[in-house]
Amino acid sequence: MPELYEPRLLLLTLTEARGLLDVLQHFGTMDHNWGAQARHFAAELAARVPSRDA
Repeated sequence: MPELYEPRLLLLTLTEARGLLDVLQHFGTMDHNWGAQARHFAAELAARVPSRDA
């Protein structure tokens, strides 16, 4: 974890974005309102992050 006084990047790193995508995809498998929201944001993030296969 970065120290509180360190400046943060305005954007996520590729590694951070892929990690967040993994979390969203996991929660997206659940059948409730949070799952639906996670699926939505996972799709939005996936459209902006290069795939691991590239």
